[in-house]
Amino acid sequence: MMDPRYKENLSRASALMRELGREFGEAILVFHDDADGLCAGAIMSLVLERLGIPHRLICVEKLSPEVVELIHAQGEKLYLYTDIGSGRADLIALWLGRSGGAAVIVDHHDPVEAAHPRLLHLNPELYGYEGESDVSGSAAAYLLAKEIFDARDAAWMAVVGSAEIPGKLRELNRIALEDAVAAGDVEIVSENGEEAYRVKFLGKLWRELSSTLSAIGSVGYYMRGPQDAVEHLKRRMIPENLAERFEDLRRRRFAQAFAIIAKTGLRKSAWTQWYHLRDLFKGLGSKTIGTLSSMLSYRKGVDPDRYIIGFMNFEPEIPGLGRIRGSWVKFSVRAPRRLSTMIENGSMPSISELAVKASEKVGGSADGHKFAASGLIPSGTEENFIQEFDDLVGRLKSQ
Repeated sequence: MMDPRYKENLSRASALMRELGREFGEAILVFHDDADGLCAGAIMSLVLERLGIPHRLICVEKLSPEVVELIHAQGEKLYLYTDIGSGRADLIALWLGRSGGAAVIVDHHDPVEAAHPRLLHLNPELYGYEGESDVSGSAAAYLLAKEIFDARDAAWMAVVGSAEIPGKLRELNRIALEDAVAAGDVEIVSENGEEAYRVKFLGKLWRELSSTLSAIGSVGYYMRGPQDAVEHLKRRMIPENLAERFEDLRRRRFAQAFAIIAKTGLRKSAWTQWYHLRDLFKGLGSKTIGTLSSMLSYRKGVDPDRYIIGFMNFEPEIPGLGRIRGSWVKFSVRAPRRLSTMIENGSMPSISELAVKASEKVGGSADGHKFAASGLIPSGTEENFIQEFDDLVGRLKSQ
């Protein structure tokens, strides 16, 4: 059963969005560039269309302070954050106070507390759910959409977005799944003895569609991939030809990256194993470093007890928004399976806590989950970041 406080705030958000849409006349829809973010963005874009609220689509890889500042430079508008925003709710509240407007955050990443009379923070983690297992960003978006109109025709997108969460869909993700099945869009099938989900009208499993969308959003980030994906999703389509081009590009760049890592090896510190790709992924979205780090976590030869950290140079231009100040490096942190088990049982610290605190120590910012996080730090501070990360692991592990 859904937590009654969460249900009440979903209803509040439904009424608030209608009211604010009339007041401001325009919305800025900010969404993440992975499959979950694209599905969340498409669901909320449908909501805004059906409410008659004109809106701009802005896809963001990382919500650093500089990016939040650029977003809220748009002035007094309704800002809707989907699958992103919770880790920077305090900054969003700050900018609402400075430049006006109102904001609704619909996210499942680890949240920070924030208060502003025109900020509504709809993160299920604030109501006792686990963002890593109970709810995806797109499922959270769907639950809000469901409060506003009969959204069962969008439930399939929440199922596809939930593919990043391992295992059988449960809790809030299950609500979206059951609605998608009832709508006739998704069927529950068996795959190697495990429950799996097939989108009937596309003829593909949810995991396969998720991979395709992630390629479009991340690899095609600077080529309007996210915006094209959102528009196709709203028409119940996925642009396969576009996906093939981006997936081929990703395969070639990943092959180069693995060859470099195999040749040079991962650098090691007390608690980390790390690599730096510099400009190898230039022209691709920085989400690709997270995908590569996740793939590395399953490879032989990786130390099972050390956190994996990947670095790449970050391009400062946000498509459709502008250029952020400064020179930055994107980092992504993952854990091999054995380390993930230790994080789960509490014998090793959460990745998001380590990433957030270590990045702040060097003038950067981060957000994420217990088992995965990413952020931006100033160029040239990578080794200082590793040292801060190591120091934090040592201190938190001894508590």
